[in-house]
Amino acid sequence: MTSQSQSGQSVLTRSRDVTIINIDARVNNNDNPVIKYLKPGTYEVQFIDQSQGGMYDAWSRWGFVYECDENGENCTTGWTNDYTITSSEFIVSVPTTGVYATPEIARSKAQNTSFTLKFGSEVSFFINDDLLADNQGGVSLLVKREQFRQPPSFWGNIVLWALLIDSILLTWFILDP
Repeated sequence: MTSQSQSGQSVLTRSRDVTIINIDARVNNNDNPVIKYLKPGTYEVQFIDQSQGGMYDAWSRWGFVYECDENGENCTTGWTNDYTITSSEFIVSVPTTGVYATPEIARSKAQNTSFTLKFGSEVSFFINDDLLADNQGGVSLLVKREQFRQPPSFWGNIVLWALLIDSILLTWFILDP
């Protein structure tokens, strides 16, 4: 792997289980992805824009917008919203929902996704394009680890049942005349 761009790797917000990933369309393709180590768990991935803390609204593989309909959709060239996420455990390729006249329209039509890691590992984020020099913009993703309670272990259940039975017996003993 080649060295990675600082702008492609920057994390604007990082809390315990939330990270913003910024994929620079001029830098971060399959040969040079943004890489993050993530703990085991299930992650929700939300396509975000600059108003939500990202660096980008959408990306374009062309330097111009051409032939769009009156709604700014179905363009021959323009702005897209596709991205790919990979690890040693999975590949998630989120396809574009179309080609649009503005980054804002492309962002509003973007798809979210999720993935699960059984083991902590490096996860790669990138766009699929081989010619990066003419690209514009990028993809900003809010990656959030879902919080869930693990069920009690077998022994934890035994202890809970024992406490419940003891409290019933104690109540019966106290209340029995």
